[in-house]
Amino acid sequence: MIFANFRYDVRIRVHEKMNMSEFARGGRNDTARLSKLVVAAIVACSLFTQPVSAEEPPATTEKFHPLLNSKYWVKAGAFFAARDLSLSVNGTIVANDGFENAAIDFDSATGLDDTSDLFIAEFGWHFGKKWDVALQHFRSSRSAQKTLSESFEWEDVVYEAGADIRAHSSLKITRVFFSRRVWDKGAHDLRLGAGLHLIDTGFSISGEATLQDETTEFQANVVSAEFPFPDIGAWYRYSINDRWLFHTRFDWLSASTSDFGGAIWNASAGVDFALTRNVGIGLAYQFFEINGTIKEDTWRGELRTRYEGFTLSLDGFW
Repeated sequence: MIFANFRYDVRIRVHEKMNMSEFARGGRNDTARLSKLVVAAIVACSLFTQPVSAEEPPATTEKFHPLLNSKYWVKAGAFFAARDLSLSVNGTIVANDGFENAAIDFDSATGLDDTSDLFIAEFGWHFGKKWDVALQHFRSSRSAQKTLSESFEWEDVVYEAGADIRAHSSLKITRVFFSRRVWDKGAHDLRLGAGLHLIDTGFSISGEATLQDETTEFQANVVSAEFPFPDIGAWYRYSINDRWLFHTRFDWLSASTSDFGGAIWNASAGVDFALTRNVGIGLAYQFFEINGTIKEDTWRGELRTRYEGFTLSLDGFW
């Protein structure tokens, strides 16, 4: 009886050992399968979430606006500008009082609207560790018809009050500016530099005019000027956080060249908001003024024009 119990106990223990061994083998297999599933899930998540994250808004853990450290940026939008324009066109004959033709308010005299929506665009490239180059362009073109309420002189003719005239004005400005970073304190970025404004402007007027010999006939007169003008300036940007960026810029120079003598001013201040890591919108106040004397063969006279107003742009940076 004792021997039988011993054999039964041995069989139970051997059976228990076999079951534990099979359980251990099964547990190792389950663990291996689970590990494979976890690895596969991680890989799948990384594959599917990587493209989405590139399009999502900037992470809140990023400290600065992406535009602050981007290699390239581009802006395109509208410039809602108010314009003030005065000009004179000197003729070959000096007036009876011994003075050259007086400057006229061209917009008011010819009926041109003193407000206009201009296309404005900008492209920038950050190269090296501290250098940038920015290319900005805006243009304006307007036409109007009017019956003159006052007489004015234009070259060697006089457009009398009551005459029906047609006027046109155009302005294209391309600004190239090289700057070097002189102060960089995390969210703050200050740059100094120099650049060049390429100015292309023209004005025309047509209608019945009185000549120097007192005869009246239809006249179509056009003046134009195209010249470069250098400038110096400063540019400051401050990243408020990863979404908002404040920026301000100021260019100026007073000088005399073979084509133009006078001063040029170009300034702006505004904010940019990042919609994603590569796309944003911008709102700024822009001011541009030219004041001086045109000394070209196609036009000798005075020019004073000022554009100022808000710009609204779509921004890209990468």
